[in-house]
Amino acid sequence: MPTADLLKTRNGRFLTFGLLYISQGIPQGFTGVAMIAYMRKEGMPIDQIGLFGAALALPWAFKWVWAPLVDLIKLNRFGGRKAWIIFCNVMMIITLLIAADIDFTTNFQFLIVAVVLNNVFCATQDVAIDSLAIQSLQEDELGRGNGFMFAGSFTGYAIGGAGAIYVTSIWGFNTTLVFVSAMLFLSLTYVVFFVSDPNAFRESNARTKKLFRKFINSLKEFLVELVGSFFASGTGPRVGLIFALLPSGAMALAGIIFSVLIVDYGLVDTEIAEIALYSTVLGAVGCVVGGFLGDKFGVLRMLALSYVLTAIPTVYLAWLISDIGLEAIPKNIFYAVVTLHGFLYGLIFGLFAAVFMKLTNPVVAATQFTAFMALANLSTSIGNFWQGKVAQELGYAAVLYLDALLVLLPILLIPFLKNPTQRASATKGFRLTSQLE
Repeated sequence: MPTADLLKTRNGRFLTFGLLYISQGIPQGFTGVAMIAYMRKEGMPIDQIGLFGAALALPWAFKWVWAPLVDLIKLNRFGGRKAWIIFCNVMMIITLLIAADIDFTTNFQFLIVAVVLNNVFCATQDVAIDSLAIQSLQEDELGRGNGFMFAGSFTGYAIGGAGAIYVTSIWGFNTTLVFVSAMLFLSLTYVVFFVSDPNAFRESNARTKKLFRKFINSLKEFLVELVGSFFASGTGPRVGLIFALLPSGAMALAGIIFSVLIVDYGLVDTEIAEIALYSTVLGAVGCVVGGFLGDKFGVLRMLALSYVLTAIPTVYLAWLISDIGLEAIPKNIFYAVVTLHGFLYGLIFGLFAAVFMKLTNPVVAATQFTAFMALANLSTSIGNFWQGKVAQELGYAAVLYLDALLVLLPILLIPFLKNPTQRASATKGFRLTSQLE
């Protein structure tokens, strides 16, 4: 089926990758905000919700295991990476409907399995989209490109989270399932008609008796290239592996603690939807602003500043909780602190992924970039787990203070995210020449 080639223009690339990331954010918002808020209102303990939140992020932490399939199984006859994106989108809809229909009070373990499966397909779609972005975005577009991408993710998060809560408060949960599925279907329609992989159809995927042997040889060359991209390209990629595993700023007010905190503060459903919407919309704006600032003033410089800024509202809210208690905080102040953090956390994601894209070898784009982002998601999974445990035992203030303190660790590593050195690639004619400021 012919499609409009929007990836040929700069604005087309920004629009396309922003919209593609919306489809990833929708199921994450639904499971990470709407479902968690509902569980908390039904009395689920915070530590168990933390376990649920950790499970949400787990497939993203290990997507590097199957990421090479996207690089090696190109599906060129079916549209290349577009085929991967369409397949995953369809499976996201199916598994989300299964997960949402499970009674968590009697089948919590089954719910965990269904949510993990949903996120496997969501994470695989992310691999294909990131690979397409790395080979499509120009060097001077990485900051803004990632800004639009994560703005799309935040927008999808708002649709699946705040939007779902609002729909539930008016028409009930079953209507919410129709709403979320319809949003994912709209995203699928856009992919079908307006997204194309420029490398698709250039090669034949004809079946031959030597196909398996070719796959094994390609895998060996691929692994050599991948190892070299991490460990034979200077200190930058190596430090990047450690950096990715550390917290991406003060994270508690962007994870499961946010979702349970707004319930325990005493907000009704429409107010929960309202504050979740404000936070995620401002986060989306922050993604775009952070991308522009990174391209203008330097990605690493602005990333370090953004990390520091996220700790400020986190510490302030912790102090208020310690001083007067959560429920005594004036609503206007509570809204201001939480939504300000949403904007500042958005700044990070206009910059965070750009750092790893510049450390990535395009020849192994899906896998190397996925490895960086997988470690970042493992950090999120670990964060959701320990934050739920600490909140249950010591309270919200302790979680927020500790979360802000941990920001110091990644900031210390930022100066060491050096340019990858040029080296001969296993792929003919390729040189690694990324530049970080």
